[in-house]
Amino acid sequence: MLPSTRVRLNKNFKMKKSITQKYPAKAESILSSCFVIKPATNNKLEYCEAKDVLWDTGATNTIISRNIADALGLEPIQKAMIAGIGGNVEAYTYKISLYFAKEGAWIKDLEVLACDLEDNDIIIGMDTITRGDLAITNKNGETWFSFRIPSQEHIEFE
Repeated sequence: MLPSTRVRLNKNFKMKKSITQKYPAKAESILSSCFVIKPATNNKLEYCEAKDVLWDTGATNTIISRNIADALGLEPIQKAMIAGIGGNVEAYTYKISLYFAKEGAWIKDLEVLACDLEDNDIIIGMDTITRGDLAITNKNGETWFSFRIPSQEHIEFE
């Protein structure tokens, strides 16, 4: 089970809106770590850390592991079906926010699905990615990944 912590909500933090990661070689996948935040109740914030967060442009929806949903005691919003490589899986929808501590960036008010994930704590899908701008570059054999929210402008390479 993932650890869950209760802290007093500090409303004076400065919210950054971008994430940048630099890999020293070409990356086979884009992985992050973040904190999963349960919607605040009674001015308290509950969260747990997700160490294996995969950014997946091939995934329609953002999915958290059932372990995270259970650790935070998330309340399901509705039932849904996830269609994947292994077939259809029944899942519940939950409301969360994500905080990327290294960058100080937030992605707030996400509706996500929860199911058993073997290799990752979270898969960030296109429902989240399309809230902002995403760029991946591979100059000099190094992969750089950047994401900003909300979307600010179109990026076009000449």
